[in-house]
Amino acid sequence: MLLNVNHAYVDGSYQGDADGENAGAGWGIVLLLPGQPARRLQGRIQLAVPPGPLTGAEDNNASELRAVLEALRHAPPGEALTVHSDNTSTLRSIRLGSLSLPQDELAALIRQEAALRGTALHLARESRERRHMRAAHELANEARRAAPGTLLSTELPGQVSAEAVIVQTPWRAEATVSLRRVGERVRLDLPLDPAAPLPPSVQALLGAVGLAQAGEVLLVRRATALAQAIWEKPLRALEGEARAAVQAAREQAAELGVGVLFE
Repeated sequence: MLLNVNHAYVDGSYQGDADGENAGAGWGIVLLLPGQPARRLQGRIQLAVPPGPLTGAEDNNASELRAVLEALRHAPPGEALTVHSDNTSTLRSIRLGSLSLPQDELAALIRQEAALRGTALHLARESRERRHMRAAHELANEARRAAPGTLLSTELPGQVSAEAVIVQTPWRAEATVSLRRVGERVRLDLPLDPAAPLPPSVQALLGAVGLAQAGEVLLVRRATALAQAIWEKPLRALEGEARAAVQAAREQAAELGVGVLFE
């Protein structure tokens, strides 16, 4: 993957239902811009009869195309954008058109939108097993399952402004936290104390959260399931000094307006 080019990993989700009770459609995007943390976006598609390019989705291919359109609209205009999709029908429709009228209209709208925005649109077939493709798939499914009328933020849960990756190996009494925000990279080599009341993985997580600045939404990657559970519900998992340490870290993050997400 070229590092100095904008990339969007897109996916759509659709579920039909003869009674219409469980029908729904959604889209999900992971947008990568050079030098910036990944942005995660999603939206629910309001189904309509008959379906149209913006009012509904008649099948999964239409929701996949809608994800491409939304990626275009959220990417910077005037810059090249590579769209990654695991759906060959989506890519073929944008390149050559589709026999399905709603899909053909939406594919034409994508080409028109790219031209109006001055975006050189490149299409790439991608495996669903890639990390960003899996994330886009989960976002689309989550949006599709949302009840009609549910308020869905197009960016979750607000723009992620910093990312922290925790690298911890069992045979080392040390964790490495790599934090990235726009224009800055920070690396912290954090000593871990196996004899401390807090588990080492939680010590590493608190170190990562401590690097966040006021008002940031911090996305933490590779935190253990235990660390995440303790951060979210310390009163259930901890006692005494360990609980106090996590509570203090949570309170400090709240005072600074720091949001913590996990991936």
